[in-house]
Amino acid sequence: MKILLVSYYPLPYTGGVWTFVSLLKKSLEDLGHSVDVLSHTPDTTKYRIIGQEPEIEIDDISPYIKEKIVTEMPSLPINSWIYNVEIFRYSLELSAAYYNLQQYDIIHALDVTAARAISRVKPSHIPLVTSALGNLSRDIFFTLKTMHRKKTDQQLQNTFEYQYHKTLERLGYQSSNLIHSPTLWMRNNIIDNFSISPDKIMTFSYGLDIKNFHPDSMECPIIGPKKGKKIILFMGRLVYLKGVHYLLDALALLKKDRDDWECWILGEGELQGELEKQSQKLELSNRVRFLGISNDVTHFLREADIFVHPSIHDTQPYSVMEAQLTGLPVLVSNTAGLPEMVEVGRSGLVSSVGNIHELYDQLRYLLENDILREQLAACTKEWAKERWSLGTMVNNVLSLYKQAKGLETENPT
Repeated sequence: MKILLVSYYPLPYTGGVWTFVSLLKKSLEDLGHSVDVLSHTPDTTKYRIIGQEPEIEIDDISPYIKEKIVTEMPSLPINSWIYNVEIFRYSLELSAAYYNLQQYDIIHALDVTAARAISRVKPSHIPLVTSALGNLSRDIFFTLKTMHRKKTDQQLQNTFEYQYHKTLERLGYQSSNLIHSPTLWMRNNIIDNFSISPDKIMTFSYGLDIKNFHPDSMECPIIGPKKGKKIILFMGRLVYLKGVHYLLDALALLKKDRDDWECWILGEGELQGELEKQSQKLELSNRVRFLGISNDVTHFLREADIFVHPSIHDTQPYSVMEAQLTGLPVLVSNTAGLPEMVEVGRSGLVSSVGNIHELYDQLRYLLENDILREQLAACTKEWAKERWSLGTMVNNVLSLYKQAKGLETENPT
């Protein structure tokens, strides 16, 4: 098959989407398929098929799009958030049309915005599948929450920005022949909040190349000695929805009981300065290290003793999968798809979202019990090898493609 993967967002880019794309592309190509990736460039100035020429300069085509926007949406402020989204998504449409979509057997959208754009320009006989790698409207809600801390949830949900993205999310799902949901939570969300038929959704987990987590493939750390401390590790964007502020509050409680730990925070984001100030205020500066981002997280995973992911909302983060495959006990919050990633007592523990006392209790419990922590780590690794198989994910993706192609054959338009 000749397959086109499409992202509205920039690729390559550090994070879960690129992990999914790069692993899927390589695995499909190893099986003899041809795979192209159409996406925004990292500097957001072009759309292109990665590794191919020409690249489509957004500045070259945006005047035509702007003229259309002004005509059809005259009340939309120029250079506003939604105005720019409109320019980018119509740029994706025009770029996709330029690259001759007729050559592909199947098109796989990596987000609902790409799905909606591609559905408007693809040949009708080519099936479109979409992976629900994130929850667009929920992500927008938390972006707004960061920008407007004093507004109520209902006020944020009533904003034009939130309603616009929720509509775009619905249209993306409706435009797809089949939808890949990585978790049961996401599947139910799509059904309940966007009125999509359950028959249109296939649910299966992401996968990782397990051999990359063999001890021989994990190099020594480059960040200095642990000084006899047990390491608590967080990896992720430093944004509101990741709940790092709750982790810092829990660590402030832990500091009163124990001094045999250190917390490494691996990541960057818009709240980094605010979180560093919170750490200073809680007198955690000598215990919490903000380490930025890394292209090779195995250094940090190898040295850690406990992995914590206190997110307010998350679907199925690769960081948790990586920690489990490394053999780390993981602590996650009970939101969205996270509880599905943990078999309590075997592959991790779950606390209530935002409950710093529960998180503190779990951290203290694991720090106090070395034997239990090591037993949990061993069980976690074996459990993860079965759960996060890359081969299983690829086979499921191929089944998704086969079913979508069958639907197009049965229901020609």
